Amino acid sequence: RQMCIRDRCRFHKLEKWRRPFYRVLQVYENASVLLPAFYNTRNTDVSIRVKYVLDDFESPQAVYYFHPQYLVNVSRYWLSLGVRAKRISTGLILVTAALELCEEVHLFGFWAFPMNPSGLYITHHYYDNVLPFSGFHAMPEEFLQLWYLHKIGALRMQLDPCEDTSLQPTS
Repeated sequence: RQMCIRDRCRFHKLEKWRRPFYRVLQVYENASVLLPAFYNTRNTDVSIRVKYVLDDFESPQAVYYFHPQYLVNVSRYWLSLGVRAKRISTGLILVTAALELCEEVHLFGFWAFPMNPSGLYITHHYYDNVLPFSGFHAMPEEFLQLWYLHKIGALRMQLDPCEDTSLQPTS
């Protein structure tokens, strides 16, 4: 019950701040939006609201939802590799999909610990510091799996701070 109340507060601003949310997404131009609407019941409402915001502003961005069986299969796969948690993170689900769909995958900001490599405390999410219940996610185990994929060249993890120039497109 406490979690539902906390999440309702976290996402209520999407009803009030629709235009700023839409503007943020426009930075990604015509990239598709992939949502875990059916991963759990709490994600359904906010995922549907994202779709409505994009429809209302006539965004060219397509919205896709993960198939529930895909989410089950992804969870089973990572469990078989030792990621033991009540639920894998949405980040790991998205990385898994990216690995299946993309030729190259680069991760920025995926860090499973309260301090960054420089010893500075960081928030749990980029948008808040609301922690999951103990045992809910297995972030260190997820990170170690992703680090292994980085070491074998299956994806690239950016752990150092990004410089603005490195994010600029090259001609």
